[in-house]
Amino acid sequence: LLSKDELIRQLTEQVAHWRGKYEALAKLYTQLRGEHLDMLGKFKQFQLKANSAQEAIDKMERMERDMKAKNLELADMIRERDRARFDVDRLKGTQKEEVERLRRDLRFANERAEDATRNKSQETSGLLSKYNRQLTELEDSLRSKQIQIEDLMRQLDEKAHEIERVREEKDQEIEIAEEGMNTALTQLADIQQTQGLTDQALNTQIDTLILDNRKKLNQIIDSIFQACVQKVDDAIYELESPAGTGNQNATPEYVLSMIEKCVGNATEFATVFSLYLSGEVGGDHVDVIKAANEYAQTLSEVLINTKGLTRLLEEDSSIDRLIAVAKSAGDIGLRFFINLQSYKLDLIQSASAKREIPTRNNMEARSSLTRLSETVEALIPKAKSSSLSKATGDIGDVVEAEMLGAARAIEAATQRLQELMSRPRDSSRYSAVDLQVHDSILAAAMAITNAIARLIQAATESQQEIVAQGRGSSSVQQFYKKNNRWTEGLISAAKA
Repeated sequence: LLSKDELIRQLTEQVAHWRGKYEALAKLYTQLRGEHLDMLGKFKQFQLKANSAQEAIDKMERMERDMKAKNLELADMIRERDRARFDVDRLKGTQKEEVERLRRDLRFANERAEDATRNKSQETSGLLSKYNRQLTELEDSLRSKQIQIEDLMRQLDEKAHEIERVREEKDQEIEIAEEGMNTALTQLADIQQTQGLTDQALNTQIDTLILDNRKKLNQIIDSIFQACVQKVDDAIYELESPAGTGNQNATPEYVLSMIEKCVGNATEFATVFSLYLSGEVGGDHVDVIKAANEYAQTLSEVLINTKGLTRLLEEDSSIDRLIAVAKSAGDIGLRFFINLQSYKLDLIQSASAKREIPTRNNMEARSSLTRLSETVEALIPKAKSSSLSKATGDIGDVVEAEMLGAARAIEAATQRLQELMSRPRDSSRYSAVDLQVHDSILAAAMAITNAIARLIQAATESQQEIVAQGRGSSSVQQFYKKNNRWTEGLISAAKA
């Protein structure tokens, strides 16, 4: 019994022991299961984070690839930019050469126009001489016809006397004499009628010759006006062209003097053309052509020199305003020449209305040039613009000093060039071709300086002659102050 009880107790203890182990295992299982579930959740989160990290890595790789592509595109754009800069430089050089070529063509065109003008003048003189010769021949023919008529009248008188004498002698021959007289009268009437038709034909031929001559003269003047239009149009093109620089040595004072000269030329052109329309003295076609060429040349020089003044302005708005005012003056000058062409004037019947056209266009041209003069005058510094008008000393001495200074500068440049030409030649450093090129350049520079020296000498003599002829009874000081713009332009040109 004791062994059984002991066995039962041992079995009970084992059962309790195994139950405790089981419960411990159950608790451990539950804890491990919970931890396993937690680990699964964390694993899913880690997997999501890994996926996100992979996407970020892919995105970063795509960005790197895009960055490399952008770098390649940027390199291409930089190459294109360099190529574009090279093309721009090449185009600038080409445009400069083209401008030089156009200037040469313009000079050749001016020379051809002058040759054409001389040829047209010779042709006109030939036509006038031919017309005078034909008119003389027609007058001689008219005198011969008049002599024939007088002979016929004299013969008629003789026959009348013979009829009277025959009537006194023989009354039977009266009818025959009357019949002869009627026949003579009929012949005389036919001759007079024929002579009247001949005179009418001669007058018609003379009128036709006069109209043809006038038409040819109008065509010549129209061609000259068209050449003037082309010259002013070229100047406007250079004024508006960004590549055009104009006269880089131009100063506001010099441009103002050119504007004053242009105003005078416009007035002279309008006056001469009005006299031409009226057929008065001083309105010959040669005077019209001369005045038109002078006005077109002066207006072109004003526009080109105004373009050179843009270098003195810094703001684009001021440059555009100056160019706009100058272009307005050029456009009005173009219309001036166009409105005076014959096909325009033929549309107007009234002679007084035709004479008003040059006057009205001259007023518009003067007004536009006055606006340009005011705009250019604003570019002169106040102290500088009033220096001559306030000067108390001898302005003639100032002008002469500037001219002498320019002459001394040219003389110094000439001496410097002579020193360069007299230097010993280093044949070890330069080839024979290089030395020849250097000699040619120095010779050309020497010729230019000599020409400038002669030009300054001629300008000095011309200035003294102008002052002597223009001052009249006034003093030299008063003449310079009265023509201050011309004086300032002369001083500015000497300084340039």
